[in-house]
Amino acid sequence: MDSARNTRLLRRRLQRSTGRALVVRTAAVALFDAMGVYALVSFAGNGTLSVAALMAFALALVNWAYLSPRTQGARWLTPGLVLMAFFVVYPVLYTSYVSLTNWQTGNILTKDQAIEQLEQRRVRTGESGESGDLIVYRNGADDLVLLVVGETVEAFAGVPRSSDDEPGAATAAFAVPADFEPEAPPEEIEGYELLSGLGVTAVAGRLQDLELDLPDGRSVVVETLTSFRVTTGGKRFAYDPATDTMFDAQQGRRCAAGTGTFYCDDVPETDVARIAIIAKDSTIRCSGGICDRVPLFALDPSLTGWRDLIGFDNYIDLAQEERIRSPFLRVLIWNIAFAVGSVLLTFAVGLGLAMLMQREEMRFRGFYRSIFIIPYAVPGFLSILVWRGLLSTEFGKVNELLNAFGLPDVAWLSGNYQAMAAVLLVNTWLGFPYMFLISSGALTSIPTELIEAARVDGAGPFRRFREVVLPLLLVSTAPLLIGAFAFNFNNFLLIFLLTGGGPPLAGYDVPVGSTDLLISFTFGLAQSSGRGQQFGLASAIIVVIFLVLAITSALSFRLTKKLEEIYDR
Repeated sequence: MDSARNTRLLRRRLQRSTGRALVVRTAAVALFDAMGVYALVSFAGNGTLSVAALMAFALALVNWAYLSPRTQGARWLTPGLVLMAFFVVYPVLYTSYVSLTNWQTGNILTKDQAIEQLEQRRVRTGESGESGDLIVYRNGADDLVLLVVGETVEAFAGVPRSSDDEPGAATAAFAVPADFEPEAPPEEIEGYELLSGLGVTAVAGRLQDLELDLPDGRSVVVETLTSFRVTTGGKRFAYDPATDTMFDAQQGRRCAAGTGTFYCDDVPETDVARIAIIAKDSTIRCSGGICDRVPLFALDPSLTGWRDLIGFDNYIDLAQEERIRSPFLRVLIWNIAFAVGSVLLTFAVGLGLAMLMQREEMRFRGFYRSIFIIPYAVPGFLSILVWRGLLSTEFGKVNELLNAFGLPDVAWLSGNYQAMAAVLLVNTWLGFPYMFLISSGALTSIPTELIEAARVDGAGPFRRFREVVLPLLLVSTAPLLIGAFAFNFNNFLLIFLLTGGGPPLAGYDVPVGSTDLLISFTFGLAQSSGRGQQFGLASAIIVVIFLVLAITSALSFRLTKKLEEIYDR
């Protein structure tokens, strides 16, 4: 009998490793490999080597798991491992990496990209002082052509460009008659008609912002309605890879590469932005009206830098820089209080209603259960917006109800503590149906014999609940409560839609409100701090949030395990 059973099992294994199953599995893996290799090459070509390496790992894992006959058990885990690597592990590692960089406005690009951007900057290096005759033509589409001629400028007609555009060799030139004379210009050039004095006056506003590039590399700018001036231009910056320095042709100085940008010496203090000099982390050293170690962005905010590793400086700022540490600690305390309070309130309301619905003498229980689920069925963002209207100080129905009982208005969304209470109130409304559902299910799993035994022993209702019902209830609901704590710790949607983090708190030089959670505080710090987009600092706060939740969850699961041990006894 055992021999026949083993034969059948062996035959099934062979069928899974050969025949149609092998063909289908191989075809699916081949399709995945084709898409994966294409994505890998694309990521590698774009310089995203970390994602390319992760894709290579996924390809190797899938091929090993699905093509080897000895890895059948791993086939069930492989999809989950691949998804976890891409959507959990990689974001955590990448966020940690960003937190160790100076990634912010002005330091978005790589060093090579920043150098390329700087070398594209052009500057007018000189003016010949030469003037010449300017003649204007226009076609039916209101496009202009300029014809210029001067002492060193041969007669040339071309399409001008805006003075804000980069100079370049003329690409749209028009034939000029060989017998051209400025005093008697041709009436038409390739469909463009000569403009008279009044016609030139009509386009005067456009002419003052135009330049015309000559074939020899020079440019002409409009000086008057009938004359031009010759200018010469070139690159402002030139990079020397041998010394890792950038030469500024406009100022005639050479700047050395440093952390995230180039730093210049011997700069007049009047050329340096005052806010850059007095910044706490400033590298600028000034003496006798001359400054050294001046970053390019302190001379011109539009001069870009690059991303660079700065170690734990962002974390040090969180711990030491008062302008960030003080609001950060305040928000952290409120964040923990909000998450704990939300879990306790929603669980208390949900459990209370669940126990009430268990009473046999309660009539219309099915109807009440349906009513309790309504807040859970309505999309959360709609409920939040409705509550925002209900809690309005001027027009809200909640204050109208209070007035009906002779009570004064409450500044639900404009007072610090009132806004905190409003946030907890609305979150309780949104969260109690979930707690009601899980508590109802958990209560039905508690053996009635234990409750009856406690009643026989003389235990009152409160003691039965505290010593019998609640411990057994927490065995099954504790992991869900931990999940609810983690969700509320990062409940960005509620804060963003209900209060926007407000009302704002005075006395801080970063944007922070009384109801801000760490996640909304991070959003405001990154987007609206007046210092541009602080991605590195925001990522450091995200890492702190991750560590707080990880430690809290670990301790909570340890407590849950102890509850299970008590239950097993």
